[in-house]
Amino acid sequence: MVHIYFDAATNQSTGENGLGVWMKTSDGEVLSFKKRLAGLSSVHAELSACLFALEQAHALAGETSFMLYSDADTIVRAIEQRFMKDRTAKPLFLEVLIAYDELPTAFIKWVPRAENRADSIAREALNGSK
Repeated sequence: MVHIYFDAATNQSTGENGLGVWMKTSDGEVLSFKKRLAGLSSVHAELSACLFALEQAHALAGETSFMLYSDADTIVRAIEQRFMKDRTAKPLFLEVLIAYDELPTAFIKWVPRAENRADSIAREALNGSK
């Protein structure tokens, strides 16, 4: 099973966003990915981080089961319930659901921020660290 943590960091005053993904493949390889964006609300940034994580999952050859972790309770509940109230986020949410459903076997779980291994990666992306 591949374990994937994802997170977004948002600077409210500048409107910049950082996305982070931490994953451990079934053979134990640890990978991390980050991306910097701008102009996203917190919800849109978390959805974008989830989609970014799912894109990385789809790029892994030979993997069949995935466990995703997020500290964004709203996103985890939305995926589990397959419903998002925020109308402005629905197009992005539908992209997330499609990518999630296209994985052979996938689960998602809420974790506290302190346990989210992608938190520091998202902050690095936001702050422009390499």
